[in-house]
Amino acid sequence: MDTPQEIVDIINKLEDGDKATLNSYIDELKSKINFDEEVKEEPMEEEVEGENDKEEEEEAVVDDEEDVGPLPPMYESGDDMDKATTYKMEASDLKSAGDYQSALEKYNLAVTTAPPSALLLANRGDVLYRLGQCKAAVRDCDVALEKNPDSAKALRIRGKAYKSLGEYEKSRKDLSASQAIDYDDGAAEDLKFVSEKMKEIESEKVKKKLEEEEKLRKRAEEIKKAQEEARREAEEEAASRENAMPDMSGMPGMGGMPGGMPGMGGMPG
Repeated sequence: MDTPQEIVDIINKLEDGDKATLNSYIDELKSKINFDEEVKEEPMEEEVEGENDKEEEEEAVVDDEEDVGPLPPMYESGDDMDKATTYKMEASDLKSAGDYQSALEKYNLAVTTAPPSALLLANRGDVLYRLGQCKAAVRDCDVALEKNPDSAKALRIRGKAYKSLGEYEKSRKDLSASQAIDYDDGAAEDLKFVSEKMKEIESEKVKKKLEEEEKLRKRAEEIKKAQEEARREAEEEAASRENAMPDMSGMPGMGGMPGGMPGMGGMPG
């Protein structure tokens, strides 16, 4: 962000001390204003698992106390794929029935029994999101996207979780990327919502920026006015002192002394 020329002109007329103060203030303002935005599209997701994605339209209810609780377990060891598959199927049935807490317990078993896929982690993240544990949902989706950066579901669930957490810029980026991979009506509504929120936020940033610049302009004018007034008072005071000094040339006895001083004529011989 460049400083308006009008402000630069005013600052250049100030004394060095005031100029440094205002320049420091401007630098601080610039550091607070950031309009960077980057949304990139990702390639198509390859992994597919039988889950009812339409359920994702349900909104999460975030409980601040619950959301900072212990995170669900992650995979450490084990390779029983048959058990993991059974747990996943049971979790899927419980999730479809709306029993998210029981579904989470089954997903935990599936994740810890064998190396989890990106989609399994995204599905557990979905259940965590529905239970209001959005920070845990974000973590599961982070790990899922490390395994498969093209997972539309992980991007979509993380975008929804960010939306519930009020992190609208991150939400917009994830939802945009997920829509580019696999369009979803529910995600489209969420994307519309967070995009409107970002417009409001950016509009507020612009408003604050203009207000700060107006305050800065007024402050610069006040300093300039104070300096001019101080200079004018100093000039008036100097002129007043000069006018108050007496005119020494008109004092008696200070002129020429015609004929010499009285009694100082020729002295008798």
